[in-house]
Amino acid sequence: MKNTAILFASSDVFAYALFVSIKSLFENSPKLAQESDIFIYAYRWPKHTKEIFLKTFPVQICDYDVPDYIPRTEHILRFTPALFARFEAFDLLSKYKRVICMDSDILVQKELFDNLAKLSTQISITLDGNKNCSVQRNFTKPIPSYNMSARSYNAGFIVLINPIPYKEIYNRLYQMLAKYADICCLGDQGLINLMLQEFKLSVTELPQLYNKPASSPNKNLDKSFFIHSTGHRKFWCYYYLDQWYRYFAKWLELGGNKNVVRKNSALWDKLLAKIVPSTFNVPVPDYIVFFTLAPDACRYPLKFLLFTFKRLFRIKY
Repeated sequence: MKNTAILFASSDVFAYALFVSIKSLFENSPKLAQESDIFIYAYRWPKHTKEIFLKTFPVQICDYDVPDYIPRTEHILRFTPALFARFEAFDLLSKYKRVICMDSDILVQKELFDNLAKLSTQISITLDGNKNCSVQRNFTKPIPSYNMSARSYNAGFIVLINPIPYKEIYNRLYQMLAKYADICCLGDQGLINLMLQEFKLSVTELPQLYNKPASSPNKNLDKSFFIHSTGHRKFWCYYYLDQWYRYFAKWLELGGNKNVVRKNSALWDKLLAKIVPSTFNVPVPDYIVFFTLAPDACRYPLKFLLFTFKRLFRIKY
């Protein structure tokens, strides 16, 4: 067994994004990938999706759902229960010295191993890129006894290093989820912020280079260790990133679902129905990849043109 575990989590709906995330990890940070045991906590994955991942990557897939005593509130179902699998990182600390949590919608760009090996505090995490984002923003109403005005940490990238009271934290996080299931509107992130205040762990605030929003200027993207498609600005809705495009094409070639999570205009959906077949042979023609990812030309004609230009010339961002 290795000293480091990496945790990813996803529902089947976002498996395509997770495939790209893990593909980019192995391609661009191979030392970290090879030196780690990689776990995928999968919420309601069918056999076919599991087979694609297991044939492509040396990963372990764990079926996941929140415990039965957790109420299935609107906020929990909004992002699917897979988001709360991040709590399982504390259970992994019973077997590993270090556990790294990565979001399912990232693009790793550089080798992370040497930089992460220098970390020594119990938890390393980035602050939210929005300086006005407080802990309160993660909840629909204030919670007494916590500093809700403190700036919020972003849960998209977390490094945990023992010694940590992992059993107590693991149990406490699920207790808080059960208690605040009606008000935790941004998933696990708010509860992780509360946990940090409650347990007073030693924290290293990582620079934004470890969690750079996809909407950042290109010069900032190029310097970052990985890009994160935060909020509604997803790789598959607005932006052309050449590596993301190529890795998604690989997902389709392996038989992955081409349905990405986005809201198109009715007219664009009708056009796509004529252009993109419901089933296709491999290798996948590039026009299928292109029209699956290109912005809705009916709603965002300029974004569509920019996307087309970048695809033609294989521009990095």
